[in-house]
Amino acid sequence: MNVAAIRQGISYVTNSKGEKTALQLDLTNEAVQEMVEDLIDTLDVIERRSEPTLLFEEVKNEILLNRS
Repeated sequence: MNVAAIRQGISYVTNSKGEKTALQLDLTNEAVQEMVEDLIDTLDVIERRSEPTLLFEEVKNEILLNRS
C-alpha cells in the first residue's frame, strides 16, 4: 500500500476556526479505495468475532448439499 498515494486522496474538512471536523476520501484514488475496502473488511471481522466458527469441511458439505 503506497502511503503517499493514500495521502493524496485524503482531505480534511475544517470549520471556521480551522478545526478538523470531517475527513473526505477521494474514491477515484485506487489506493484510497483499497484502504477503505480493508477498513470495511476489518469492521466486518470485528462485528462477527463472537459468531461461532465452522470447520471448512462442514461449510463445504453444506454448500454441496444446497447446490441446485
